[in-house]
Amino acid sequence: MTFMEILNLRTEFEEIVKDFNMNTFNSGIDTIGWFIENGHRSNSLRNGFNEAMNIAKTIKEYADGCTESIGNWESV
Repeated sequence: MTFMEILNLRTEFEEIVKDFNMNTFNSGIDTIGWFIENGHRSNSLRNGFNEAMNIAKTIKEYADGCTESIGNWESV
């Protein structure tokens, strides 16, 4: 998946969750992490929840992979 595809997913995620109950809402990866861990509490019955969760997990996996790659590269 390319960086541009991830950015498009992020935009789609933000559009889906704009009316969800969120403790935090910004464009950082922390919002994605919070949603994965806590988003189900008051949003699981909302339209688009499952799609938002799938997008959030995809973005988180990508971000974790980038962090791992950068960490490995720096240690070389």
